[in-house]
Amino acid sequence: MNNRVNQNRSLKPSNRARFKDNNRDNIYSDSSPAYTKLNFKTVSEIELKKIKERIKNRALRDRTRQTYIFLFIVVVLLGLLILLFK
Repeated sequence: MNNRVNQNRSLKPSNRARFKDNNRDNIYSDSSPAYTKLNFKTVSEIELKKIKERIKNRALRDRTRQTYIFLFIVVVLLGLLILLFK
């Protein structure tokens, strides 16, 4: 049992010879760099405002839909309770 514990400890990435020093970033990568540079799209101010407005409208629509669904469920449950205890 102790032998197996030692074997498992030797398999840890920090103890592998090829990952010592400052090369720990590439432990689980598939021969790609450890970091990727992000490329953000650039848009004009007008288009940015349109995108923000679209996101706000979609969020508002989702909130109102959720509110209606919640109210519908509450009304149905109240109706069932009234019918059961009548």
